[in-house]
Amino acid sequence: METPTWKTLLPDDLTPRLPDLVASCGWEDATMIDQATGKRHVENADELSDSGERDAPREKRGKRQKQQPQRKRRTTYEIRKQQKSDLVTQVKMMQTQLDELKYRVLVEQGETAKSHERTTAANSVLQECIQGQHVGLADMQAMLASHIQDNLHTLQPAQTVIQLGTDRVERHKTLMAMKDRKLREGKRFITARSRGLDPRASYSQEERYETPGDDFCVMRFDNSPIYGSSVKAVFDAIIHSVLHSEIIISELFGSITIREDNDFDDSNVSQLRLVSSTSRGAMVESNSVMFSEFSDGTDGKECSYGIVAADFVDSDELYPYRPTERVRRDTTTVVLIRSLTELDSQTRTSNDGNCSEDQTDSNKAEDAQTVVATRWTCSKMPHTELDIPRGRLQELQESSVCWGDTMKNCIQQHLGKAAL
Repeated sequence: METPTWKTLLPDDLTPRLPDLVASCGWEDATMIDQATGKRHVENADELSDSGERDAPREKRGKRQKQQPQRKRRTTYEIRKQQKSDLVTQVKMMQTQLDELKYRVLVEQGETAKSHERTTAANSVLQECIQGQHVGLADMQAMLASHIQDNLHTLQPAQTVIQLGTDRVERHKTLMAMKDRKLREGKRFITARSRGLDPRASYSQEERYETPGDDFCVMRFDNSPIYGSSVKAVFDAIIHSVLHSEIIISELFGSITIREDNDFDDSNVSQLRLVSSTSRGAMVESNSVMFSEFSDGTDGKECSYGIVAADFVDSDELYPYRPTERVRRDTTTVVLIRSLTELDSQTRTSNDGNCSEDQTDSNKAEDAQTVVATRWTCSKMPHTELDIPRGRLQELQESSVCWGDTMKNCIQQHLGKAAL
């Protein structure tokens, strides 16, 4: 059978155009085509060599591609199986950590429980100790209160038995002779009673009680700072209020109070005999002697101070008590006025100078105008044989309680200050 050629394969209309097609393929100068077979022949060996060199890299790349094994594609099953294995491993690690944390918490809770038990036990012991101290203090206070109540008829602090005759000269000599002692004892007592208290803070304590014999008694202790004043001004205000007490009582209580007599012109010693009529018609009398002294501290022995000591007269032959007509009121009072800077100086001296100079300088301007008034008073109303209703008797007792506050208000009005 005859082998087909390109001439037989090509249509007749393309045969004349064969040279142009060959030229368009770039074989016009470098190659030639066999007219008979239609095969391309290389004209020279150089072309063949160049063609071989160009084909060599392709062959090498093909060999390398054949040498590298193709990566096997993983299936979805294998991927999920690996993920499951990783998650199981992670769960085991987390479970181990959780077990360790549980153990640690159990240990810590055990220590906490033990610590809480120890703290509870210690607090219980401290509570018992504190309550024991309070009970001990209450026992002491009960003993003191019982002692005061049982010994109301004995001498009270700063009290002196005062008996006056009919001779006026002797009366005056008797009172002047006891003046220094009364002031000395009063100052010693009030200083001891106020020891340890903060002078810048107000303090008040009051006790009321009745004895088995129906005697009524009120004891009161006050420690009050007075701002913007001086020792001398406060001292003068107290003296003024005491000497005009009948006017003060009449104005504030709405009762009629008269002063029957004053035998002494000496400002340091005064006798006060007051008679008051309450709103319900009861009559109350008092017979007191007031001793006073002011020291400006120029002698160098101690700082400036003012002291007032008042005591009731036990027996007065010239002006005797009238128990069948009036209710008797006996009052013993001690008032000590000192400057706050001087109190701080005494505190620093007693504490071996532990107070800092900076604190003293910062408070010096304010403390220079601050005075501390310390008062202790005991007002006693003995049992009366008068037929006084219970309501009127309670009114008299309340008036004894209000008497101290009334004098404080009068002193504050005299000073023009806000508080005492």
